[in-house]
Amino acid sequence: MRAEVLIVGGGIAGSTLAYLLAKTGFEVVIVERKRLPGHPHHCSGILGFDALRELVLFSEDWVLSEVNWAMFVSPGGYSLEISKPLAKVVNRSRMDLETWELALSSGARGMLSTPFKGLISRNEALIKGGTVSFDLIVGADGALSSVAKAHGLSEIEVEIGLQRVCGKGLRDGYFVKMLGGSKFSWLQPWGEFTKSGAIGELGDPLPRLVSGNCPEPVGKFEGGLIPKRIRRKFWGNGFALVGDSAGQVKPMSRGGVLLAVRAAKLLSEELSRKWGELDLALANYERKWWELNGDELLLGRAIRRYLDHLSPKQLDSIFRSLKENEDLIVKNFETDHQASPLAKLPKIKVLKLILSNPKASAAAVSEALRHFMRW
Repeated sequence: MRAEVLIVGGGIAGSTLAYLLAKTGFEVVIVERKRLPGHPHHCSGILGFDALRELVLFSEDWVLSEVNWAMFVSPGGYSLEISKPLAKVVNRSRMDLETWELALSSGARGMLSTPFKGLISRNEALIKGGTVSFDLIVGADGALSSVAKAHGLSEIEVEIGLQRVCGKGLRDGYFVKMLGGSKFSWLQPWGEFTKSGAIGELGDPLPRLVSGNCPEPVGKFEGGLIPKRIRRKFWGNGFALVGDSAGQVKPMSRGGVLLAVRAAKLLSEELSRKWGELDLALANYERKWWELNGDELLLGRAIRRYLDHLSPKQLDSIFRSLKENEDLIVKNFETDHQASPLAKLPKIKVLKLILSNPKASAAAVSEALRHFMRW
């Protein structure tokens, strides 16, 4: 089998890229190890309005609930409440499947139950049932990307998100309890039901945390690995990475749809413009992705590093301090730009936060320097 572009992974990143490339005339093969894309799903389905606008396909039929308020609670019970429309909760299984079908209807060749098994040579891949020769291979195959591994890249650190559908409860809001550092548990609407979830390290007692907020479980536990860091490089000789494979997730919420879809769009645009200069096209993709998202991610990464160095009592203190500016936080908070309120806080407030926790502040500065040093 022959393809100009072989895409490994049929989630939202891979299917979006397959659609965009196929509709512009590229010969695309997309392989997915699952029987159906998006089944089972491992995502909360909470999408901010920027993420919804970026999708190449959106249907109101996917929407299960609206999120019109959010409450964030510290370990000691201090709270901040955001009261305004924030997001929609969508059925990710349907979203991923219908985006896959859109790609196929545009000319991409899709193969389900077909795992990528490795490289035979620089331009030939072994898949279940045969081989595919290609000019470019794209890894859209998750945090433990086999494509990245096949090209000699080290595995990125991961954490885990676990969730479970529960009985009736929250109707249109999002309740977040900080567990320590940047780890958190949450409750969210899921149609007529509630979904309980938590994010933490692989060894954390997440099933107990999720079950503790889920007295009437409806479904099984669902979970997935989440990259803890964005990769320094998204491409190399004859390959590129998009979505979780590249670590393209938001630092605070760990959501990946917005950044993954943006990556697919940018990569498609650059391949269409510079296919004859493949290395230049891939370098441009990486550079433009950082230009579009870098400032927000830099601030988000710094905040996360700051939080990860705080004790539960220090987190309580931060919440008490921020409560004084709750109106400003409400005004500037957006689901897809979670770090934005910090940039709007009075400078004296930010300075007090820095001076009150010097170790955490040093970690945040170190994270910022890592970002700048990558250039």
